[in-house]
Amino acid sequence: MSYDCLEKFNKHNNNQQSTAYAATLNNVAAETVQEGPEIMIGTFSINSIPATVLFDSGSSHAFISQEFVRVHGIPLVAMKAPMLVNSLGGTIPISYCCPSASLSLRVVDFPVTPMVMRTSGIDVILGLDWMKKYTTKIKCKEKMVVLTTPKGERISVDVVVQAPPIATVNQLDDDIDPQNLVVNEFPHVFQMNCQVCHLTETLNLLLNYYLVLHP
Repeated sequence: MSYDCLEKFNKHNNNQQSTAYAATLNNVAAETVQEGPEIMIGTFSINSIPATVLFDSGSSHAFISQEFVRVHGIPLVAMKAPMLVNSLGGTIPISYCCPSASLSLRVVDFPVTPMVMRTSGIDVILGLDWMKKYTTKIKCKEKMVVLTTPKGERISVDVVVQAPPIATVNQLDDDIDPQNLVVNEFPHVFQMNCQVCHLTETLNLLLNYYLVLHP
């Protein structure tokens, strides 16, 4: 089922809230996250795509950003029963999930089936159900999470938030000569070229002088 049907499906299921199950969510925006013994945010790979991932034992389930799903074309399926998520911003109806999502930690794939909802600055939230499944322990001081792989091995993963790439510009003046920028960047090359040009000019003058004397 495509992402285009998501909004219509959610509106249709708003009237079925009486049959929905309940879930809890503490953080939906990266700027409000306060790391602690039960919360940590970092950059990891979801379906081979860099993503901002929040480990949050205060949330009951796993969630994924609608924008992240839309941009990267992650497959959606309709949930058998809608879910009502209780958050600080109120109650949010959820109708879709991503059953084929995979989190990569130290070259180990951890399956995750997050529910799709709107978030700000957070791509994936791993809640208590996922953390219990892999016996995840957050070590805030060490900036590390320790968890058990699907094969039963215990691993430690460093948590790092990657900053977005920044481009730098040396000059923004409209009257700048682009040739001067190149000359300044590679002075040794242009110095050599100038010496060659000077020598060529001298040889031409000598040749012309010789032709004048010996017509």
